Amino acid sequence: MWPVWFLQLFGQSKSFKANPFIGSRMLNLLGLHIIRLCLAHFIFKIRLFMLRGLVPAATRRAYARDGLMITEGLLTAEDINAIKSEFASLHGPARQMLQGDTATQRILLDTKTVENCPSIKALLKNKILQARLKYGAAKNHPSLIYVQRIRHGHNASIKEQNSDPQKTIHSDTFHPAMKAWLFLEDVTPDKGPFHYVRGSCQLTVARIKWEYKRSINATIEPDGYSEKGSLRASPTDLLAMGLPAPEPMCVKAGTLVVGNTHGFHGRGFAKASASRLELWAYGRYNPFNPLPGFGLSVMDKIQNAALQRFWQYKDKIATQRQSRASWHIIDKEQMFDDLP
Repeated sequence: MWPVWFLQLFGQSKSFKANPFIGSRMLNLLGLHIIRLCLAHFIFKIRLFMLRGLVPAATRRAYARDGLMITEGLLTAEDINAIKSEFASLHGPARQMLQGDTATQRILLDTKTVENCPSIKALLKNKILQARLKYGAAKNHPSLIYVQRIRHGHNASIKEQNSDPQKTIHSDTFHPAMKAWLFLEDVTPDKGPFHYVRGSCQLTVARIKWEYKRSINATIEPDGYSEKGSLRASPTDLLAMGLPAPEPMCVKAGTLVVGNTHGFHGRGFAKASASRLELWAYGRYNPFNPLPGFGLSVMDKIQNAALQRFWQYKDKIATQRQSRASWHIIDKEQMFDDLP
């Protein structure tokens, strides 16, 4: 595995635990993690510069400063109703992951899944949506887009909400990446809104010092996720870096929120049985590739097909072990049981 582990240094691999180069205390004392961190951010800015024509200047400045692009009113109430009415016609499988007391349910919106859903197909081609997703990921490539439902208190046997690791403020990875939420209903505080620490996307001296200290001891972090490359940050950590408290994204239905998830973020606490319905997008690419891509539609098909095959492989492995995959298939009606 040594050649593989070495080559992973030049990609998006982030786990201190799984890769002895990335997790080496000696190499990180010498600055390996910081070199990867700074180089990835520099190349991200190069790609953003090449894609600057996708969004207005004010939006670019807000994304660089805050790590957020918030677009209100992207969908009207009529648009949302039309989209919801087509959920029953989606062809793709619904999958669910359980984390603590929370269930995340998703359906990948690929070409086959939405072939009988004209309103959803029109949304996926929306120029404003696609421009912000591409700019957010700094990649001229269609992002993976899902319909998603977050259900809090779904696992009644688990009483503590802090058992959900997504409710701890964290950074996804060492390099800039994009996640986006197009909310299909009003997000109120009791629904566990997405929280974001404004400005935490910036690679400040304080952030670099914090990353350096964490990288040295990352393999022995006790939280179960920092050693995998998703560093957790306490309120004391945020204060030491001069960052504000996490801000809840309590927004109206039809609002698009695009976030740089190298910045600190998390899922808000919610009352039991509360849920959020949204479209969710994801874009994470090789941080050391300076090319933004050519926007070829065939790449979208390849990406979606590869993901479906990966899930099928995981299903097969889980069946052989007489268990179920982390992202396991559920009845699609479980996602939309309370929709009219």
